[in-house]
Amino acid sequence: MSNLINAVERALDVLLYINRVDGPVGVSQISKDLGMHKSTVFRTLATLESRRFVMQDPESGKYSLGVSLFSMSKKIGFYDVFKPFAQQLGQEFNEAVNVSVLERTPEGVYRSTIVVKEDSKANVLSVSPKVGTSMDCYCSSVGKCLLAFARDVDVQALEKYPFTRFTGKTIASPQELVEELGRVREAGYAMDDEEQEVGLTCVGVPIFNSEGHVVAAISISGPTPRIRSWDPDVLARRLREVAAEITTLL
Repeated sequence: MSNLINAVERALDVLLYINRVDGPVGVSQISKDLGMHKSTVFRTLATLESRRFVMQDPESGKYSLGVSLFSMSKKIGFYDVFKPFAQQLGQEFNEAVNVSVLERTPEGVYRSTIVVKEDSKANVLSVSPKVGTSMDCYCSSVGKCLLAFARDVDVQALEKYPFTRFTGKTIASPQELVEELGRVREAGYAMDDEEQEVGLTCVGVPIFNSEGHVVAAISISGPTPRIRSWDPDVLARRLREVAAEITTLL
């Protein structure tokens, strides 16, 4: 894109790289891994250090993230990281986009709770839950993703679901849910195929942090004919691309 500024791009690449690596890193390693000349890396780091975006260890000469980034991060809520990505997908597909996290009630029931929501401006859904709404995981794409990829899920707790039959397609037993979660893990995405409401379909994928632990799930929802006009694999692939971008920020 012609509007991009190369020096700014390089600085951002260096910051994202330092954030990904384990511990302080030197100029030579950054130069090698990013394919930049050492002199360019050095000047970029010197500029970032002058604004306290990175700091240099006086003994090792290696760099780590600086206090300016920490100060900025305190003003950004964890869930705010998801917002621009949800907006991007909403504009791209003109459908509703939700980001949800996994919670467990005092009774031991797993539920997915919406933390970010982007409604379609042109296409209004008959079911449009608000931020903070929680729902049973067995009948939502995000809920299935969260259960399928979360660590240490108590399988016996899945028996606590009422398995209310909202439609003829709703999962009706713990065994069906366990089998469905296996399919989700294999496919890498989940669907709510008119399982909460006839005429409503959702596709969702998990969002992982830098340690590979699932922290949330993101979905596209809309009337079945519109969602089905896309190949679910194509929608899932786009969602996974966005989820991977989010991972670099977590």
